[in-house]
Amino acid sequence: MNIRFKFFNLSLVLLPCAIGAVTQAADFTGQFSMLGTTARATQDDNTLTADQQSLRLMLDNSSARDKTLNEAEWSVHMKMVRLHLSDFLFSDIHSSDLFRYEKLSSYWLEENDANNTSRFGYEIDRAVYKHRFKNTTLAIGRQSIDWGSGRFWQPLNVFGSFAPTDLDTDFKPGIDAARLDWFPSGFSSLTAVYVFSPNDNAAVDNNSSAALHYRRQVGEQSELKLLGADIIGNTVFAASFESAWGGMGWRLEAAHTQTKQNETSVFSIAGLDYQFSNGTLLAAEWYNNSRGANDITTLMNSNILTDTFIKYGLQQHLSQNVLGVSLNKDITPLMNAGYTLLASPVKDIDGTLNTSLLHQVNLIYSVSNESDLLFSLQFANGRGKTNLGQVQSEFGHVPTSITIRLRFYF
Repeated sequence: MNIRFKFFNLSLVLLPCAIGAVTQAADFTGQFSMLGTTARATQDDNTLTADQQSLRLMLDNSSARDKTLNEAEWSVHMKMVRLHLSDFLFSDIHSSDLFRYEKLSSYWLEENDANNTSRFGYEIDRAVYKHRFKNTTLAIGRQSIDWGSGRFWQPLNVFGSFAPTDLDTDFKPGIDAARLDWFPSGFSSLTAVYVFSPNDNAAVDNNSSAALHYRRQVGEQSELKLLGADIIGNTVFAASFESAWGGMGWRLEAAHTQTKQNETSVFSIAGLDYQFSNGTLLAAEWYNNSRGANDITTLMNSNILTDTFIKYGLQQHLSQNVLGVSLNKDITPLMNAGYTLLASPVKDIDGTLNTSLLHQVNLIYSVSNESDLLFSLQFANGRGKTNLGQVQSEFGHVPTSITIRLRFYF
């Protein structure tokens, strides 16, 4: 029993000489992390292991010396990763692959045998130039775009989003885009984005993407977002509203999609946040995606795994409905504890509900002002795969795993 261990595409690009000319005005920082994972597949009792070392180098400039460019800024991030997997299924497919004109990535080392995979390489994850005018900002290059309001899932994040159980969420992968932000007031913004089509990915069929996003504050505690987009040939209209009432935070977010094949679907979430008097933060969210399976027969259909939305992570679950609940609390000034529960009900052949659960417990210890140590335990309950490898539940096939990560900035 294998699960996919995702590794973002990697590459090296020589920086323009112009960057060196303003090095004195640039900030050079970095992030280094070491991660180890051990997993146990309950169905065939296999032990899976993975270890990863990653280095992100960040060069950012926001105050060029030339007075004619005093409102300009740029950013370049390069990420190098060394990864070794034993019995894990390797995958370097990510949603960002659909929105990058060039991969700008390469492996120095690629080794495979029957049970082991080793990779060592690098990528350009950010390379963006931004210029600020009076009430307008223009940015072009590889950059991250994050529009969602949900804590677990974000229908407005049409260019991809993190999974609810992702451990590394500091930097959302960049996509190749031209972005124009207009701020008609201090409480509203209108953003137009054009995303360049990959020149070597058949999944997008040479379709570029474009989106128009509007955000406005409503009253003192509410925010409204509207979105219209064409995502690799699929038309999307979306909206979100979040507010505070009764001592709790509330949010609704939904997206209607019409595919190139004229199929329609609705992806929506509803959630709330509440902080107890002892500092514990509770978040709950209900996920519904009409593209997902609501019965075991559809779930076991192998064709569902080849769907572009599933394959690239734009649709994060095979099933139609998922409930997410999390608790987060600072145990000491240096230690934070978090628990996340995901539950997905699917109708059985006889019409009864078969629910699978995924649990994740995280402990984060602050080693210093610039470093932390993470311990994560993840395990699932539910039906595993059949002898033919067919999925019978959303989470039942996920192995029990323990992950330890040391990370620091410099």
